[in-house]
Amino acid sequence: MNAPMRMPLYAGLGLGAAIVLTASGLLWLRAGERVYFDKILAGIAGCF
Repeated sequence: MNAPMRMPLYAGLGLGAAIVLTASGLLWLRAGERVYFDKILAGIAGCF
């Protein structure tokens, strides 16, 4: 019974991760700063 409920959860997490990575990537390209990208990675790593 739990199997159908897991798919939307994983899909949501995957979509959220994709959005965060895309947004941080675009911001990094606009800023052109490696330090900013490192801060994003540190923030993401801190969530896990």
